[in-house]
Amino acid sequence: MNKWICDDCFNVLPTLDDNSVDLVFTSPPDLFDIGTEDRQVYEAFLLKALKAFDRIIKDGGFIAMCQTDRKMKGTVYSKHSVIIQLMESLGFILKDYKIMLVNSMDSKDQYKFSYQHLCVFTRRGTISRKGEWTKQIFNYKLAKSKSTYYIWNENFCKLVINTLSKENDLVVDPFAGSGVVIQAAKELGRQYLGVEMNKETYENSIVSNSII
Repeated sequence: MNKWICDDCFNVLPTLDDNSVDLVFTSPPDLFDIGTEDRQVYEAFLLKALKAFDRIIKDGGFIAMCQTDRKMKGTVYSKHSVIIQLMESLGFILKDYKIMLVNSMDSKDQYKFSYQHLCVFTRRGTISRKGEWTKQIFNYKLAKSKSTYYIWNENFCKLVINTLSKENDLVVDPFAGSGVVIQAAKELGRQYLGVEMNKETYENSIVSNSII
């Protein structure tokens, strides 16, 4: 496999065989990333993505999604709760749940929280909980991209990949951004598929990583 592609993941994921992926590890785009503030539109987008993950993941594989909830229009949109409900509706169980801190706990950001939710889903997979994974809260320094999103710490990515997959397994990040998940998968001896549709982000990732 071992591909790093600039495209829409909804064009790429249908090319994968059913039950062929060991780990999907990603962060779904935010509402504003897809150009909407309409929750119904956004949740339809999420469901489309999760159904695509459902088709390609092995029964014993894992889908790990890390995301930040959103403050909007005077309310809190609990994105991680929506994802949990949608995944359970597709027959998955929430196997593990962690909090990952974003650099500053005293952030004055009016719209985003200073932590992310790591939700790990499976149908039949088992997790060996040991070492760093036994912690409930992770504190890895995140870098800030040239735009607005945070780039996950490489050590955080390696922890998730090492815990939820083994050597030569196929790791897929459909919303790959900077490509840090795919870079970590490559360094850990996994097969990988990364997809990023933003051309500038994709080209910057090639400069900063050695994915290809």
